[in-house]
Amino acid sequence: MERFAIEGKGLYNVIKMIKAILFDMNGIIIDDEHIHELAFQQTVQPYGVNLTHQEYLENCAGKTDRAGYESIAEKFKVDLSIDLLLTQKSQTYLKLFPANKKSYPWVIDLIWQLKKKFRLALTSSSSKTEVELITKEFSIRDAFEVMITGDDVSKGKPDPEPYLKTAQLLKLIPNNCCVIEDSKSGILSAKSAGCFCIGVTTTHDKEALNKADVIVNSFGEITENLINNL
Repeated sequence: MERFAIEGKGLYNVIKMIKAILFDMNGIIIDDEHIHELAFQQTVQPYGVNLTHQEYLENCAGKTDRAGYESIAEKFKVDLSIDLLLTQKSQTYLKLFPANKKSYPWVIDLIWQLKKKFRLALTSSSSKTEVELITKEFSIRDAFEVMITGDDVSKGKPDPEPYLKTAQLLKLIPNNCCVIEDSKSGILSAKSAGCFCIGVTTTHDKEALNKADVIVNSFGEITENLINNL
């Protein structure tokens, strides 16, 4: 029995070993929630919807654009032309991006530091166009082995599909992956997939991120030691 326990513990440690870091993008790499919020607000206004900041956080943040519009339509009981809105929202975002782009302090350095020790992937709810724009803008495309966008999944966050698909393409079990997220829906997606998760309070408070394994206030707190001790 003792031998089995020792062997079992050893097997668990092998399975639990973090081999890859999976980054969310919006609210993690780029500080652009305000751009997305403004784009949502502008595009739904013609439908008589005046989206507040709190309503944006509750219905759109951390989700695919389609899921955001579907949630708005349900909440406000309004019939939205979602396919048209998706095009309009993407165009609005691209127009607002040049004057509003900025990354969070230390996150770009963190990406390149972690790449020395772990495999990296990007799992975003944003469109492929937006992901390519941002990774090119900050010169980080080559850091990621795998990039999953909102266009690559049938069910976005909080469904586990985005992180399950990322792990599958990395040929890893989810238990070998640590996700870095800023939203409740993103954390639920990561944990439902079976990944470990670090929540960062860039866009939401600690209470909203309480399902994460650990919560930090800045990217400077994320270290190799913190990750390995999850």
